[in-house]
Amino acid sequence: MTDGAMTPLSTLRAGAADSLEAAPDGARRRGPRGFLLLNAGGWLLFGAAMMIGWLDVRPWAVVLATTPVYILIGFLLSLLLGLVYDRLGVGPASFGRALAISVAGSYAAGVLWILAYYYYRQFGAGIIHSILVGGPSSLSARRGWILDGALIQGGLPLFGWSLVRLAMQYNTALREQREQALRAVAAARDAQLRMLAYQLNPHFLFNTLNSIRALINEDRQRARDMVTALSGYLRYALVERPLHVALLEEEVASVRGYLAIEQVRFEERLDARVEVEPAALRCEVPAFLLNPLVENALKHGAAGAAGAPLVLRVEARLVEPDRLRLVVENTGRWAGGRTTAPAAGEGDDGLPGGVGLANVRARLAALHPAEHCIEVGEADGRVRVLVELPARLRAEAAP
Repeated sequence: MTDGAMTPLSTLRAGAADSLEAAPDGARRRGPRGFLLLNAGGWLLFGAAMMIGWLDVRPWAVVLATTPVYILIGFLLSLLLGLVYDRLGVGPASFGRALAISVAGSYAAGVLWILAYYYYRQFGAGIIHSILVGGPSSLSARRGWILDGALIQGGLPLFGWSLVRLAMQYNTALREQREQALRAVAAARDAQLRMLAYQLNPHFLFNTLNSIRALINEDRQRARDMVTALSGYLRYALVERPLHVALLEEEVASVRGYLAIEQVRFEERLDARVEVEPAALRCEVPAFLLNPLVENALKHGAAGAAGAPLVLRVEARLVEPDRLRLVVENTGRWAGGRTTAPAAGEGDDGLPGGVGLANVRARLAALHPAEHCIEVGEADGRVRVLVELPARLRAEAAP
């Protein structure tokens, strides 16, 4: 396709790139899914671990007066750092850039963390400690360079937090990419099935209209009866028929309608019989599966002997283990040279029946990849098409 149209593969590739580029924007609007709760929970666990560790070397009042505020400052700075990352577009689109900004941002925020905590120790920790002990506080201001420990106590925890945030963004982007890939595959399969359905409808309609045309000058009443039967049949084939799957019961009813049309044309020259196991009627099959096979049998079949009718048999039954077997058999000879339809990925050359049987194979390959089987063969003057697929029952159809 030209004029800027995209194939499903190119759409998938472009969509993957877009999801990676859009991840920072998504984070800027709402952050990774559940990130705020995980962030708060992570800092609470970090604070609890620090307090438990400090209780072995410091009095409980000192730990309660200092550690919660230290953790609160780190939590607030992580929120600020997240806003800066979002503004700068730090995300999975460019790992090297994201890593460099994370290192610089973590160290800068770590310096602010140590500064804020230093001034809290100077002017606020003593007040909290005196309240906890019920007397004058024994806490003294920390001596030494104000930024001592900025890298270890401030920068490293925030850098670890930055890496966790970046990993969550990567996970979100990959999940969205997988979902987009699944949507692309589903859209491609849906488009393929629609194309096949649109191909089958006129294929059958043209053949049937040709039959009616042949009857108009021979027997107008029979032609009118055939048109009436055709209108009822097309109500299902073109309007009511599901696009992807249908109950076998619906497909069998459609085949009976089609055979009723052909019986008007052939009269005693056609001996058609449909035999379906009742339990099989509740199975789901690709929509419009049987009709091309039956039409193919009528088109290419021949009477077994002079003056004998064309014999057509349609059978459906369940076979073990959990398989549905469909058989369409007709008198005549088969000019093909292979007994098994090609596997998915092979061409349609050599398949008898032209569009009809090739279309059936394509629909089965789309809906039941690696789970179906089509065999075509001839024995005792009869051509037999066998289709096997998984027996999937529709729950709402069960009595």
